[in-house]
Amino acid sequence: QEEPMMRMFNSYMKSKLEYCSLVWSPWHQNEINKLERIQKFFTSKIYGLDQLDYHQRLKKLNLYSLERRRERYLIINAWQQIEGLTENVLGLKARRLGRSRRIVSAKIPIGINGKRIKKRNRTLIHNSTARKSERLFNVLPQSI
Repeated sequence: QEEPMMRMFNSYMKSKLEYCSLVWSPWHQNEINKLERIQKFFTSKIYGLDQLDYHQRLKKLNLYSLERRRERYLIINAWQQIEGLTENVLGLKARRLGRSRRIVSAKIPIGINGKRIKKRNRTLIHNSTARKSERLFNVLPQSI
């Protein structure tokens, strides 16, 4: 019974949950949990998996958490922009540090007309797609 349920999940739910994740990606933990709850609920309704906890169900169904998939899309998109495969709308730049270490940085303003950005806006910038891409890409192992 897993296969038809997973086909239904992939067709109806997954596309909606992952739609435009590069543009819209929640950063408040309660918003992340609300999205994750949808996948948790759906996987718990599959016969035979209802006794397993969420992470065991994901492993059995060969799925990742929604948050991990969003991070994966961000890393792939950052790599494509750095390599010039897509338009570099985030302003990501790569530079070499030593022989093999590559550091990625995003061009984001610290202030406007000499004024510092307000704390609320700094939080928005810190959690922006460009900054997330920068952080995630820079923690990848060098072998990738």
